[in-house]
Amino acid sequence: MPLPVPTSRLLAAISAAASSTADLRRLSHLLLTPYTPLPPLRCLNTLLMALARHRMLPDMESFASRMPARNLRTYTTLINAYCLAGDLPAAKRHLASLLRAGLAPDSHAYTSFVLGYCRAGLLSHACRVFVLMPLRGCARTVFTYTALLHGLCGAGMVREAVAVFAGMRADGCAPDTHVYATMVHGLCGTGRTGEAEVLLAEAMAEGFEPNVVVYNALIDGYCNAGDLELAVKVYERMDLKGCSANVRTYTELICGFCKSGKVDRAMVLFSRMVEAGLAPNVVTYTALIQGQCNNGQLECAFRMLQSMEATELVPSEWTCSMLIDALCKRGRVGEAQLFLGSLIQKGYRVNEIVYTSLIDGLCKAGKVDAADKLMQKLVSQGFVLDAHTYSSLIDGLCRQKELSQAMLVLDDMMVKGVQPNAVTYTILIDELVRELGSEGSKKILNKMIAAGIKPDVFTYTIFVRSYCHEGRMEDAEHMMVEMVDQGISPNLVTYNTLISGYANLGLASQAFSVFKHMVASRCKPNEESYTALLRLLVKKKSSNNILASSVDIWKIAEMEYLQELLEEVVKLQLLSDIEIYNCFLRSLCRVDRLEETKILLGEMQSANLTPGEDVYTSIIGCCCRLKMPTEALTFLDSMIKSGYLPRIESYRHIICSLCEEGSIKIAKKVLGDMLLEEYNYDEIVWKILIDGLLRKGNAAECLILLSVMEEQDYRPGDALYAKLTGKTSQHVQPEESDGARNSRMTQEASTWTQRGPTSNF
Repeated sequence: MPLPVPTSRLLAAISAAASSTADLRRLSHLLLTPYTPLPPLRCLNTLLMALARHRMLPDMESFASRMPARNLRTYTTLINAYCLAGDLPAAKRHLASLLRAGLAPDSHAYTSFVLGYCRAGLLSHACRVFVLMPLRGCARTVFTYTALLHGLCGAGMVREAVAVFAGMRADGCAPDTHVYATMVHGLCGTGRTGEAEVLLAEAMAEGFEPNVVVYNALIDGYCNAGDLELAVKVYERMDLKGCSANVRTYTELICGFCKSGKVDRAMVLFSRMVEAGLAPNVVTYTALIQGQCNNGQLECAFRMLQSMEATELVPSEWTCSMLIDALCKRGRVGEAQLFLGSLIQKGYRVNEIVYTSLIDGLCKAGKVDAADKLMQKLVSQGFVLDAHTYSSLIDGLCRQKELSQAMLVLDDMMVKGVQPNAVTYTILIDELVRELGSEGSKKILNKMIAAGIKPDVFTYTIFVRSYCHEGRMEDAEHMMVEMVDQGISPNLVTYNTLISGYANLGLASQAFSVFKHMVASRCKPNEESYTALLRLLVKKKSSNNILASSVDIWKIAEMEYLQELLEEVVKLQLLSDIEIYNCFLRSLCRVDRLEETKILLGEMQSANLTPGEDVYTSIIGCCCRLKMPTEALTFLDSMIKSGYLPRIESYRHIICSLCEEGSIKIAKKVLGDMLLEEYNYDEIVWKILIDGLLRKGNAAECLILLSVMEEQDYRPGDALYAKLTGKTSQHVQPEESDGARNSRMTQEASTWTQRGPTSNF
């Protein structure tokens, strides 16, 4: 009989094996055999825990069944492993064995069940176990509280989580980092960022030092609420407190700025992230790509994709689908197909999500037959198409007024076991309403309800629109009441539809009543809302009704009408004056009414109101379209003094306008000042020098401004420098004359403007 192995050596062997599942499995088979001495129970439990940590549940179960003895730690390990895996029946089976063995569950066992029930979404069961613990003589631990708080916050039960948190200290548990991170994230997730800040301030007053996890939760909350400047302040506070931002910190901020359309700010953070030695991940790049796509900067989006691939990151299906979607929305379906082909060639995983984006694009481009053929091909290749894919085809057929064919597709998808969703039915209802009126779609609506699919806000809005077009305003109002009764809140489109319906009938009091109700429901008006009210006002006071309804009303409305509407809306005291002025100014800039814009801007400034960042951007664009770059520079200066970082697009408009009128000296100064700000320099080169000057054929001016960057020691990367000059920045040949260089640059500009973005693929 071999001599027993010392416990210390055996524990060391288990620890060494814990890094490999194969070694753990081998050791679990060797340790309990008739030919080896029986190890101490402590060693057996240690191995059992190692198997549990690696989620090797069958091996864990097999090993536990061969153990000659078990104690409380054995049972607790098994219960915890199954609760973490979501297998509550197995956990309960081992709890029953524990009780049969005459043992009493401890805090670890109870906490495991709290966690397991929370993960299964059984919050009432988790709360019952939580309440039962002290009655069974088990003290709740900080892990118990963390598990329950995480479950409650994850289910949106933040009020209940706050109540549980309030009782922690009285229960002898001091909140730790995980508890605070959970509470901050939960509060911020429901828009209660102010409460999260107060909670954190109180904790810090008691000596708690937040770590990056807690700060990230607060930043994420502010970003989701659209309070980006407050998110940036938290980021800056981290630095002051000596807490280093990580990849998640930067990614959350980048996502927030991209969602708000402030891609230049996101690129600044991207530069800081890279300079800090942090590697952007797929989520970071995808956020930037989506931001560029949403801003219409498709070439920039593909350049980000190239940068991403250069770091050996593989784009996700969401990354690829949004690029395909962006190409299709701009009518570049052929390029979308080429791009998809390039993804397959590179060996990237192309799933149903990516193909659905292309099918949707083909349908919206009127290529329904091509979309149908692609769908048939995918089915033959074993792809499982869902309701989204079929809805895209149905939408394409409806756009071509092939309603009967669309209905056949609906029947076909149901035969194949694909359940239509609210989108599918809403598309069909929309087309039926357009062709047959509001009453003509009741049959399909009834079919939708019979299938157990609840109409959504878009479905109801279609009926509201139809009733408004038919002048049946009472029915439209009843439909609004019905949707609210069904627990569906009208959205901006719904309210604007109803406002326009009343406005078209000249019913001012009713239109303004809906407007007031919209704002009271926390639905912010947009340009369309004010357009309907302005058209109503002009229509009432002008005999030229045809002109008022057929031309952009912001282009023809006299200043007195604009002032009257502005006063009426301000008088309601429902919105901040800044929000109202901002919307009016953006609308006027869109139609290039600079003088009227300046009048309202003057009124705003007299009232000590600061225009929004997007307003300054709109005014600068308006000035440049009117060939007034000097005026644009004045507004650029005001924008910077107001604390805003102008968009690179604004600089591009100004610099290109200055170069076109021959003011190259001023253009150089503008670029020089811009380089003092914290922009991403490659973005400056792409958006101003390449997308701006070179695309317009201004190669000589591009060369001059490139020299400004070099003089200030700001050089683009080698690849970009080569694209601009034909050389790398490390091997510039000084003997090339300015004339020769200018000539070459002009030729390259011609090549660049003739070459489409397809070459980037």
